[in-house]
Amino acid sequence: MVGVLLVAAVARAQDGGIAGTAKDATGGVLPGVTVTATSPVLIEQQRSAVTDAEGRYVITNLRPGVYRVTFTLQGFSTVVREGINISAGFTANVEAELRVGGLAETVTVTGASPVVDVQNVRRQQVLTSDLLDALPASTKSISSLASLTTGLTGIGDVGGQYQVEPGNDVVSGGGQFHGKSGTKVSYDGMGIENSSGNSSYQLTASSIEEMVMSTSGISADTNADGVVVNIIPKEGSNTFRTTIAGLFANNSMESDNLDDTLRQRGLTSSTKTQKLFDESVSVGGPIKKDKVWFFGTVRSWGFARQYAGVYWNKTQDVFLTPPDAAAKVVQWTPYVDRPLDNNSGRREWYQSGLARFTWQASKNNKVGVTYDGSRRNTTSPATSSLPIGSCRRRGTRH
Repeated sequence: MVGVLLVAAVARAQDGGIAGTAKDATGGVLPGVTVTATSPVLIEQQRSAVTDAEGRYVITNLRPGVYRVTFTLQGFSTVVREGINISAGFTANVEAELRVGGLAETVTVTGASPVVDVQNVRRQQVLTSDLLDALPASTKSISSLASLTTGLTGIGDVGGQYQVEPGNDVVSGGGQFHGKSGTKVSYDGMGIENSSGNSSYQLTASSIEEMVMSTSGISADTNADGVVVNIIPKEGSNTFRTTIAGLFANNSMESDNLDDTLRQRGLTSSTKTQKLFDESVSVGGPIKKDKVWFFGTVRSWGFARQYAGVYWNKTQDVFLTPPDAAAKVVQWTPYVDRPLDNNSGRREWYQSGLARFTWQASKNNKVGVTYDGSRRNTTSPATSSLPIGSCRRRGTRH
């Protein structure tokens, strides 16, 4: 998937913001105060606004990160607020009281970062990149992560269970939130479902800055009854950084429930996870500081599982004549004596890659180019011993 983004300096629902009021020591509002938000997550490094006649200001289109907010006005001392945490879709309320003095005099205000968004009634939960990196590989699907939302319950299948296979990122309803089903998935604000309302986006934690899950107060232009998931991708920065991550597990790290009762019923082995792996490399940095950034990541992950009670197709890959219905009956004769080996279960593995370029074309215009592609391969004894591959590419456009 290849996309080109042309982003003007206007508010977008997936971006954060800072808003508030500037007053003097008597409580009177101060118009004309320059408010500047500074953070290394901005390619232009800072964004400014000026208070209106009622002393109010709003700075929009801020990427997730930690900001420093500065208030300046001729004849008054400068006020600085440090450590303002902004997440996607969150507007922090930052107030300032300016006292008469020179601009050279700076008053630094310390305190906890705002945690309540008083600008809207939307309710949301944020999964940061640190949390995504810490989660086990088997829970890094969109369906599994959506289940972390408070109040979300899984929809039972025909067996009464709700289960997500490692690596399976297809979302089709996903669960219910207070009785409402349906999960809408967006990538940087752009919907990535197909016509059936499903999303097959393969989640790569190393490429994601945040995942925001909104559950109430959602804008009327969003056609979802349940949870709205918005994936915020990472960008480059003015500092080069490289991250290498990997994990591995196999059946020696898990137990089973094979007991005498099951053995008496004919089961000779339990289902085993032969291997579960996840490895990724990401790199980002500046091509030209404060002007052009890049970020890229590649990932390979998957699993091999040996299922108890699964039999191979005895005549698979054997040419039979005539190739009609009678032959098909013979073709599916089970091979019950085949010894268990690495191919007697399900194998599934994925490869994905993302490349992202950001260019600050002018003060008010930013251009982004994103490529995101993934490939899924799977084998199953019920179908074929040969891998079946599929390739998906997706992009973003604003």
